[in-house]
Amino acid sequence: MTSLPSTEAPPAAHPWLRLLRLHHWLKNLLLAVPYLTAQAWAREGALASLGLGFVAFSLVASASYVLNDLADVAHDREHAAKRHRPLAAGEIGTTAALLVAALAGLAGVAIATLVGRAFLAALLGYVVLTTLYTRRLKRVALLDVLALAGLWTLRLVAGAAAIGVELSVWLLSFGASVFLSLSLVKRCAEAQAAAGEPGRRLPGRGYERRDLPGLQAFGIASGVVSVLVLAMFVDSSAAQLRYPHPGRLWLACPALWYWLGRVWLETLRGAMHHDPVVFSLRDRASWAALGAIGLAWAAALAPW
Repeated sequence: MTSLPSTEAPPAAHPWLRLLRLHHWLKNLLLAVPYLTAQAWAREGALASLGLGFVAFSLVASASYVLNDLADVAHDREHAAKRHRPLAAGEIGTTAALLVAALAGLAGVAIATLVGRAFLAALLGYVVLTTLYTRRLKRVALLDVLALAGLWTLRLVAGAAAIGVELSVWLLSFGASVFLSLSLVKRCAEAQAAAGEPGRRLPGRGYERRDLPGLQAFGIASGVVSVLVLAMFVDSSAAQLRYPHPGRLWLACPALWYWLGRVWLETLRGAMHHDPVVFSLRDRASWAALGAIGLAWAAALAPW
């Protein structure tokens, strides 16, 4: 079993590293996806803009994680795994956490101004949405997962803005479907880990345990839609214009299906970590599937 059980032991990492969730900075590598799909490596200054954008987004995201944890302290203490978070466990005080969040957020916004107005607008959109999520949307069934998927998708928008390219509708549709599926994985894992009667509301959420079958159906369907979008893109005029061998992108479809299928199978078995990204980072099969997707993309770009 590659995922952590719901009663996992307290992490060994330093409390401040866990509070800022530095390992979640890997999520912000999504900013580079428009750079890769637009094949913008010849664009002058694109890499430098991406680097600054990555730092800015990561600092602001860390600030949002701190504020989210501050708002969720009481509910986290009722969760088998989240009770080990630094604020819920009392390892870090509220005042210190607020100060660090403010500094990280301001530094991120300051760096974003160096990247450009469009990137700054996308980053501020992320701040607005994450604030709405923390204060209200996380407690509204279905709107919460739409908000989570939106936060992921805004990383693609910000990445395109950072290098000055138009975000493909194909990439936007594909990313939104994948992110919605992963957001529903997160909610299903939380619902499975919650104790109590089927009709009891999950702490701080808009769901009950008996909502699980519906959430699972929505999540699996969203994953299938993402595979369908990718398959349709392979035969599109956009792919024909951009890739020397677009047909090779078909190889990414079974790899994507396998990865999402594995994530959902572990979720249905009740073995999913409450964060599917953490699960995937620790799962060799997920790395292999994602690597296969990358190889299919590289093969489509090959000149021979």
